[in-house]
Amino acid sequence: MTTIFAALVLLLSFAGILIWLFSLAKPGRRAELAGAADRLNMSFEPWRMLSTGIRQAGFQILSTGDPRYVPNYIEDETVLLFDFTRLTGRAPTIQTLIIMPCHITTDVRLMVSPLAKESTHCFDKGKPITRLEDTDLPDKLAKHPVYGLPVHKVRPLLTENVQNWLLAHPHLHIEWAAGMLLVCQPGYQIAGDELKNVIDDVRSLANALASH
Repeated sequence: MTTIFAALVLLLSFAGILIWLFSLAKPGRRAELAGAADRLNMSFEPWRMLSTGIRQAGFQILSTGDPRYVPNYIEDETVLLFDFTRLTGRAPTIQTLIIMPCHITTDVRLMVSPLAKESTHCFDKGKPITRLEDTDLPDKLAKHPVYGLPVHKVRPLLTENVQNWLLAHPHLHIEWAAGMLLVCQPGYQIAGDELKNVIDDVRSLANALASH
């Protein structure tokens, strides 16, 4: 009886996850984003398999869900966006991830994230990364959730412009790895009429990081 009950609980949990995943592909949002992408001369695909380069870049947030096939995929030659479901925490959460090239002339991984407040184990499946001590950070970013490896290469990236951007966007999850910048607002799906402004805002951070 215990085995049957456990199997039933597992089946119901899996069904709940499937409902969340299929909700991503609802026609209303799909049509809205397709129209917005067309106006911005970007391509749109309802579902897309992520490239191996992105899946293996080492982005921590991608370790919290299944990054193989993602819905509402938008891209041009400079940026891509897609909806992604995190399967950690109390319930699955959907957010729009933005990824764009950001060429930094140093071998480093960087993450600034409010997600660690949810659980100290939220990135257990990702590649190990170290939270910086306050002494490793500029004074303005003391107590800020900044992670990176190698630690001594992170501080030079945190220029005045980068610090100001981070302080103005404390609600965002930000990662840099393998020549790419990833940004999202946990639990938030970007609307079609927000695409241009959001892309421009993230690009300003990419430019600040690249000009360190």
